[in-house]
Amino acid sequence: MTTAAPFRPLTRAAAGLALVLGVTVLAGSPVAAATPALHADQVAAAAQCGMGFGVHRWTDHRKADQLMAGKADLGVYGSFTLAANPTWAPVSTLDSSGKGHMHSLHYLLPLLRRGVRAGDQAMIDRFYYLVKDWVHDNPPGASTSRYAWGPPIYEGFRSLVLVCAAAGPRGQSPWLLKALKKHGEMMADPRRYEGVNNSSLHQSMGLYAIAVTLGRPAWRRLAIAREQALAVKLIHDDGSDEEGALSYAVNDYTWFGQAAERLRRAGDVVPPELGRITAMPAFIAAATRPDGLLEALGDTTAAPLSPGTWTGTAAEWSATGGASGTPPTDTYAAYAGGYAFGRSGWGSATRPYADETFYSVRAGLAEHVPHAHDDQGALTLYSHGSQLLYDTGQWRYTYGTTRSFVVSRAAHNVVVVDGVPRSNPRPEMRSARVNGLDLTTVVDRGYAGVTLTRTIAYDRVEDVVVVWDRLTSATPVRASQQWGLGRDRGVSIENDAVHSEGSGANVSMLFTSGGAPLDLKTGQRAPLRGWNSAAYGQLSPAPSVRATQTGTSLSWLTVLAPRGAGVPSTAFTATASVSGTAATVALSTPAGAATVSLDDVTGARAPAGAAAPVVPAATAGATVLPAGLGTTVRGTGLAPGAPVALETLPVGATAWSPVTSGAVTAAGTAELPLRTAAGVVSAADYRLVSGAGATAPVRVTAALAPQPATAIGVTSTGPGQLTVTWAAPLDTGGIPLTAFRVLVDGRAVTVPAIGTSAVVTGVRAGSQAIVVRADNGVGSTATGPVPFTVPAFPTVAAPAVVRRKHAATVDLAGLAPGQPVSLAVTGAGGAVTTRHTTATRAGTARLHVTLRRTSTLVATSAGVASVPVVVRVRR
Repeated sequence: MTTAAPFRPLTRAAAGLALVLGVTVLAGSPVAAATPALHADQVAAAAQCGMGFGVHRWTDHRKADQLMAGKADLGVYGSFTLAANPTWAPVSTLDSSGKGHMHSLHYLLPLLRRGVRAGDQAMIDRFYYLVKDWVHDNPPGASTSRYAWGPPIYEGFRSLVLVCAAAGPRGQSPWLLKALKKHGEMMADPRRYEGVNNSSLHQSMGLYAIAVTLGRPAWRRLAIAREQALAVKLIHDDGSDEEGALSYAVNDYTWFGQAAERLRRAGDVVPPELGRITAMPAFIAAATRPDGLLEALGDTTAAPLSPGTWTGTAAEWSATGGASGTPPTDTYAAYAGGYAFGRSGWGSATRPYADETFYSVRAGLAEHVPHAHDDQGALTLYSHGSQLLYDTGQWRYTYGTTRSFVVSRAAHNVVVVDGVPRSNPRPEMRSARVNGLDLTTVVDRGYAGVTLTRTIAYDRVEDVVVVWDRLTSATPVRASQQWGLGRDRGVSIENDAVHSEGSGANVSMLFTSGGAPLDLKTGQRAPLRGWNSAAYGQLSPAPSVRATQTGTSLSWLTVLAPRGAGVPSTAFTATASVSGTAATVALSTPAGAATVSLDDVTGARAPAGAAAPVVPAATAGATVLPAGLGTTVRGTGLAPGAPVALETLPVGATAWSPVTSGAVTAAGTAELPLRTAAGVVSAADYRLVSGAGATAPVRVTAALAPQPATAIGVTSTGPGQLTVTWAAPLDTGGIPLTAFRVLVDGRAVTVPAIGTSAVVTGVRAGSQAIVVRADNGVGSTATGPVPFTVPAFPTVAAPAVVRRKHAATVDLAGLAPGQPVSLAVTGAGGAVTTRHTTATRAGTARLHVTLRRTSTLVATSAGVASVPVVVRVRR
């Protein structure tokens, strides 16, 4: 949507009787003695026009010349050729928003302003011609209505253009007055009012401007009531927005200010709800990075604030990069709109403002909010003069696969869950400041059956960010903690540490828990991953790092360490111990060492040595595996950089013995391999030893496939039905059995490990081989095939009624395969006719029998007779 220029209030006297448009007096036509049914108050129209799009701009001369030459420039949304007689049909040179803004007509105003100021009648004629042509070609219900009368922002903008036209030299033209009336009727219709976001504000401002121009008090009251409700909906008491996009928070500050000024110019009292914008500058100040750019959250492109807009407000310091204004006092704040912003400071003698650390957290509503992204829990990070962790940004309003990706969860610094349906409820956000820590916790239940909890702790003493993610799910899921870096950054992965590389500041990410495996993608297209938008319409490849796990209860604890220019990655280490309810991480940085402790409620920071030590832990890649195969033992909470050894204690042994050794990573982790003996059932405990400490042991069992089941018994218990029995093997391969499977005639029946029998149905008659397989999770062992002859169970399938002397098709089944079969046909008088054939290998046969009277059919196979079937004969 188009961003309005900063609002400059004009006094009522400045508008006066002089029909002001921008700064130029327009010569209005004298009012006829007989007042027509429709009449424009040109003084009121001029007052409403003299703000927003109606204000004279230094670009008017150039843009008016372009329009006269047949080119309409809609800025970032594209441009199009403006024919002598436009069709107003969508064109490919505009994006989705541009196709709509073609119908806003605001881009035509330079013709009117320049034409009046320069006395250029051709420009004035062209302006009124184009507006009239649009009105003629685009009535409600026309082919262009998808845009012309679709989203309310377009008709809101266009209404203000019509009001400016009413303030001009031909303001009393009947066609224009009718167009104003039609727009007022359309916008006043409650069925067409959404009341969702700033688009509805523009619709309301357009309705108000038309109301004061045409003298419609009811429309006027309706517009004010809508603006009151929108202010409460879109702006919280703390100044934060409900748009989910910071650029629209800036726009709302301007637009609601314009809405209030429109009321003042028309003599209406400004409702107190519109005064909520007075709290917005402090919010905007907190949302602006130390480089002076608004953080790119939601449909926002990181862009500088306009200093003139914020002069004298709480945002002046941020807008001017600390050159003027008063620095705010708060370095951390959470907002009702679903934001948290923190920073190391606002500039000092020891740390310039532009070098301060800044981060943002999102926890707002995304569903049914047009400009919000699915970014619950998303984190961005700036420090030492550089953006380090990026939001993907806005891209542009061209809807399709790319736009869907940009707004999706997969495009943000969050935990992404694969293959689980996603909705966007408002997450829970908790915030606190505790002894040098800024704590923000976001609880997200947007994935069906999954709860994501993210706690972000900024340690302002050590100047690092600790991110602790927890996932719980009713069923196993595959999930990844994702981080997006700058497009100009190189990335190196060293075990459980990731370091960005390039000029200026960089970031090290230490995955102290939940960090394996790590993968890196840049500019991936299927599916889209690793992209960043630095400007509207631009999308470029950028590194995306993921740490992926699978399970029902997962945890990641990652330390994000900003590094100033020239600071090596080796300057930072971390090690952590994590449980389901608590996490402790020991940090070592150039600023000092400390221990940060977190739980589901709060946290604490203590100097190194003043807190309980981190407890090392070990986990095995597999605790049960086939004998002769290998796995790994992974340790966390170890001393970074120290030697580490893997030791084993076989069951029954009394002394630990070494297996292999290695070194602990900068993230306090180690992963060492082990291999079990081939062909031997064994179990052993393993532990990691580093320095004087050792992890608790973890047991790994090397198992074999079980011995086969015994005492196989087979009984025919019905037509094509077998009951199979067995005894479980005494040797289960060192671990419990998991199941038995009975296989016969292409059928399989699975039985729990405690079962000793199974019923198999649908088995063909004749010779069959029965197999029972025993499974223990690492292997499966089958008995030798047990032969068994399944008795025949012949059946007859024939039509219930046939015509006399017509052949009936008779299908036989359940026969002894390859054996003779007979079909006895008994007539009503007792005469019996017998037909003979041979069964197929599948135990079936087909005969064609001509009947003269109602008959009974019986098939016999291997001495077994079928159930009689009666076939009636009709003439």
